[in-house]
Amino acid sequence: MNHSISRRRFLAGSLAVSAAGPLVLPSAVLGKEGQLPPSERITIGVFGVGNRGRHSLNAMRPLPDHQVVAIAEARRDRGESACQMTEQFYAERLGAGSYSGCKLYGDFREVLARDDIDAVWGTVPDHWHGCLYSRAIESGKDIYGEKPLSRWIAQGVKLKTLVRQYGTIFQVGLQQRSDPKFRLACNLARNGYLGKISEVQVAVPGGTVIPAVPPCDPPEGFDWDLWTGPAPLFPFDPRRVEWLGLYMISHYCAGFITNWGVHHLDIAGWGLPEIFEKPFEISGRGILPDSGMADTWIAWQMQMRYESGLVMNFCNTGNPYEQGTRFIGDEGWVHVNRAGIKASDEKLLQITLKDGDTHLHASPAWADTYTAHTADFFRSVRTRKEPVCPLPQGHYATTLGNVSDICLRLGRKLKWDPQNDCFVGDDQANSMLSRAERSPWTM
Repeated sequence: MNHSISRRRFLAGSLAVSAAGPLVLPSAVLGKEGQLPPSERITIGVFGVGNRGRHSLNAMRPLPDHQVVAIAEARRDRGESACQMTEQFYAERLGAGSYSGCKLYGDFREVLARDDIDAVWGTVPDHWHGCLYSRAIESGKDIYGEKPLSRWIAQGVKLKTLVRQYGTIFQVGLQQRSDPKFRLACNLARNGYLGKISEVQVAVPGGTVIPAVPPCDPPEGFDWDLWTGPAPLFPFDPRRVEWLGLYMISHYCAGFITNWGVHHLDIAGWGLPEIFEKPFEISGRGILPDSGMADTWIAWQMQMRYESGLVMNFCNTGNPYEQGTRFIGDEGWVHVNRAGIKASDEKLLQITLKDGDTHLHASPAWADTYTAHTADFFRSVRTRKEPVCPLPQGHYATTLGNVSDICLRLGRKLKWDPQNDCFVGDDQANSMLSRAERSPWTM
């Protein structure tokens, strides 16, 4: 498919800029002062503008080559607020008294039907990822899709097929790949500077109990049926749709074992591809809430054993490992998390890669990692080259968390085959790769 950037009929009225007196176009509109002209900007529709969606909008702000023209949101008040925030920013950037060019939608399908939109931003809850991402791909849009890639493993498999079929640029929102210290740790692991790696330790925040509250009517302007989407429809209550409830209820999310786990599990696989690509045997134990509405793992200890002898231990923070990803080799170790990077020998952190080494993909340099990840996506949309975290990599990382969840729920050792996206010789486990989706929100 042809994903070239479409030309905007900006001056014909697709964007309305108003100011007191006669219309005077600021230089930014004409492409001066570091701004691209409107015809060259990547036009964007943003789906979901809660905490993550608003963070995405702010991360785009420093970048000159985009224009958010549509927002889809099941909660009208959130959507209106995000549209106002967006239009205020563009008015300031254009040096205009006001700006009106971002339209609010209640139904995301209307946005996908627009042929003047190049890319969509998927910042909706996890249970919506499979349905939303698949429809965006089929509409011919490029996608920046937040992690985890999908709620269910089978959805991720279908998304892999669709991306290949449509030639979609898909950046998974695993922003740690755009942070130089995570890239350094992975370059050290990839290029043998730690020697032969025998163990990888991954630890992420654990889950929590969410007390149940009585159901009530949704707030005015909240389309509860649409928010629920592919998940089973329950009576509305305010706890299940807010932080942290929507992350701890399995109908919407696998819990932090996947939703947070995917971040550092991704770094493990980026630094050591065997973790993503080779079969492993998995076992473990975990603790579920004993009350309330949450039904995802509070604590866990998982072990994944590979045929080469490599072991990956995965747990919630402090049980017993420090949060982050640690590569342990016979010549040293390196540990990285969002707070920093450290190594068995500080000299490891000063190594300059050789020409013959693997040099992992480097995102554009920005102080804010989210902005760097966004800039990398925009670059890929223009060049049609893979972004720093393409969809298959996001699928592998997501799968590690979901396989861990399934293993714990069955309470027995399993063997996972990543090349065929299935458990080996276990029909019951394979039946848990998907779940029925509520019509019409199916892939």
